[in-house]
Amino acid sequence: MITKAFLDLLHTTPEVSQLVDGRIQPNFIKKGTALPAVYVLSDRMEKQGCYDSQGTHTGILEIGIHAETYEEAQDVVDAIRNTLDEFSGTVSNVGIVIMNGQVLGDNSDEDTEVHIKVVEYEAIAEPK
Repeated sequence: MITKAFLDLLHTTPEVSQLVDGRIQPNFIKKGTALPAVYVLSDRMEKQGCYDSQGTHTGILEIGIHAETYEEAQDVVDAIRNTLDEFSGTVSNVGIVIMNGQVLGDNSDEDTEVHIKVVEYEAIAEPK
């Protein structure tokens, strides 16, 4: 439910969705997916039972970008940050608060010649 809310948020943001032609996937980018593409990983968001019984989760949201060129990867990062930095709202019946993102170091896969960028966010998500 939490991951779906983050996926829906990116899918419904034209600036992001158009750059990656809707290729926004949970957990990892499937082999053979056209680039650029994005994955959303929320497995480091842990349930905080002390807040409420509905399941408030807090932790790290990881968003990875794979692209054929560095410029493509950077354009997608910029679009994601324009959307998610300091986001607060409800998406797919999940209340979400996202702090400013942190771009981790640039990476690449020499075998596939893919440029990889990762943005991490501290986030709070609460099903409504």
